[in-house]
Amino acid sequence: MFYHDTWVTLSGIKLFVRKIHREKKINAGSPVIVFLHEGLGSVEQWKDFPEKLVSATGLDAVVYDRLGYGKSGPLTEKRGIDYIHKEEKFLHNLIEALNLNSYFVVGHSEGGSLGLIHASNHPKDLLKVVTLSANSFNEPKIAPSIEEVIKTYEAPQSKLKIALTKYHGEKTDDVFYAWSKTWTAPFFHSWNILDELTKIEVPVQSFHGKNDQYTSLQQIENIKRLVTAPKEIIILDDCSHHPHFDHQDVVVKNITDFLSQA
Repeated sequence: MFYHDTWVTLSGIKLFVRKIHREKKINAGSPVIVFLHEGLGSVEQWKDFPEKLVSATGLDAVVYDRLGYGKSGPLTEKRGIDYIHKEEKFLHNLIEALNLNSYFVVGHSEGGSLGLIHASNHPKDLLKVVTLSANSFNEPKIAPSIEEVIKTYEAPQSKLKIALTKYHGEKTDDVFYAWSKTWTAPFFHSWNILDELTKIEVPVQSFHGKNDQYTSLQQIENIKRLVTAPKEIIILDDCSHHPHFDHQDVVVKNITDFLSQA
């Protein structure tokens, strides 16, 4: 694998971007896979999943730290109910800045929601979307689950806080509370992207685990019910909120097959 790390400045904010190539020579003209991480994630927290998908598909990849995360610039404003929609504008501008002429999106959790919102806006060069445990609405199960995570994070000598600090440094508290306090806030109870799902025109592949600790299968059932474009719905047994870790070989194979279809 070959790597090229860079920063792209959008609206005065630097986003950390990692380009991954299977060969030293860039596959000019070939589609690129763009990875969108979860609400507490970063480039590094994907672990070796992007490399596995690059190796299996033969496609290059772009992995970046979303606004406020990892090595990217800090959050500049308090989040509102439309914060993922606002971030989609950054995603759109990033893709333009990188001159991506054709691309796939692979998004995990909140990153999956971001990918679906992006698809609903009909970007002309987007080919397909893959989601891993994407959120389609803020269901009652989410807040109590996150409140338990808050307790874990705020415990003395918290292993979770130590682990997140490795990736987010001095921004760790901002990252954690921007995620946890938004998703548990009363104003966010009505958040959903159900209307956006009906507007998607590119093929969608969605994964969800039966043992997801944050959400129910209603999340993926909404995708199945509302997306009218071609879709593949994959529900995995013995699987948590992280299908790409729990069943990596299965996920990589299915995504590879899906992206290779005409």
